[in-house]
Amino acid sequence: MSDTQASPPTPRKRVTRRDLVRGIGIAGAVGLLGGGAGGYFLSPRRAGGSAAAGGGETIKFGIVAPVTGPYSGDGQEMVRGAELAVEDINAAGGVLGRQVELVVGDIADQAPENFIQVAERLVSREGVAAASGGYTTATSVEFNTYAQAGVPLFHTNTLQANTDYVVEHGITNIFQCCPTEPWYASGFLQLMQGWIDDGTWVPSSKTAAIISSNDSYSLSIASVVQQGLRELGWEITLTEEVSVPYADWGPQLSKIRNNPPGLIFVTDYLAGDLASFAKQFATSPTPSLLYQQYGPSVPEYLDLAGDAANGVIWSTTIGTLPDDIGLAFRERYLKTYGTEAGLSQSGAQYDIVRLWAQAASRAGDPYDSEAVSAAVSALTFRGVVGTYRFDPNDHTAIPYPDATDDPSLGMPHLTYQIQDGEQVLFSPAPYGKGDFQLPKWL
Repeated sequence: MSDTQASPPTPRKRVTRRDLVRGIGIAGAVGLLGGGAGGYFLSPRRAGGSAAAGGGETIKFGIVAPVTGPYSGDGQEMVRGAELAVEDINAAGGVLGRQVELVVGDIADQAPENFIQVAERLVSREGVAAASGGYTTATSVEFNTYAQAGVPLFHTNTLQANTDYVVEHGITNIFQCCPTEPWYASGFLQLMQGWIDDGTWVPSSKTAAIISSNDSYSLSIASVVQQGLRELGWEITLTEEVSVPYADWGPQLSKIRNNPPGLIFVTDYLAGDLASFAKQFATSPTPSLLYQQYGPSVPEYLDLAGDAANGVIWSTTIGTLPDDIGLAFRERYLKTYGTEAGLSQSGAQYDIVRLWAQAASRAGDPYDSEAVSAAVSALTFRGVVGTYRFDPNDHTAIPYPDATDDPSLGMPHLTYQIQDGEQVLFSPAPYGKGDFQLPKWL
């Protein structure tokens, strides 16, 4: 490993872990060891022994997840998926003959300082070979830490701003393992127009109510769907922005009931928020199709929403497939943890850890960042959520069928409807196992 220092975040002249630790100094290191709940680490999982960066008996892999706080349901999915991957890798002999050790960093309520603390600890204190997580900051503020140290970071934050940051700063060791959020809106609009064209759904009116949470991901999807609907000749009768967590949807539903739209499109992605909306909507539904963003993929959503979830449509650009590979993973998850796997993050993190292990093996050294990143870029990897293949221009997964018509070369953009308490995948082919049905309230 080189000791050459350089300005962040150019990977070709990166600051090594050894440089970073030396630069922090004793006082800085003590500061990193303190801090709030957002930066604490759980005990290493599924491996014994200790490992220094680039040496020792085990190879450390970091998982960045909201273990506590309002997003902990999703965080638990991430950690469990990574645990199962580490078990598989170690049972098969590890990476280049070395066992893998999972280190969990808690980002709690997703405050930016929590991401920074976790990134610094994973890189400087834990000496991880790579890291992964379902969420990142909207500003990518933690990316420089990974780029400087040459630690590959894999994430499924689904945010175009993260991809733009990587491109603008020339970072080659950060990979967005799912397509970005604009595809949600464009993909849904294509499906919606198809239902209208074939007569499956006749909107009560060409009007829409759009509700988002006040974060860049939700706002971006809301903006794109508004623009797309207007281009299709629809009128937007209501736009609302809420701060999560949000439980009392009375004010929004009152406006919706006073002027019922043909479509209700909610881009708040917190499972508890969306379950509350579905339950309160169900007490007096309007003749509106109801779409909710991502949150129904988390198991707690169905538990909270109950029968009110029936008829709800939702989608994810990364989710466990209902094929032989995906179903085998879900059965194993249930057997291991005694509960059903969610439909997104558990499978995604399971795949990502195994994808990294394959790339690290091909590179010949799990701590050679440039070689590992190059191996990742060259991979076409089939996992439980579909095919990972990265756009060489921005290191982001390519969506199917939105950007490629070949399911073997793209990540499926999955759209589900909840029917009789079950998650029914109906798009895209060949993965769909059911059909879209008009909700009973229509």
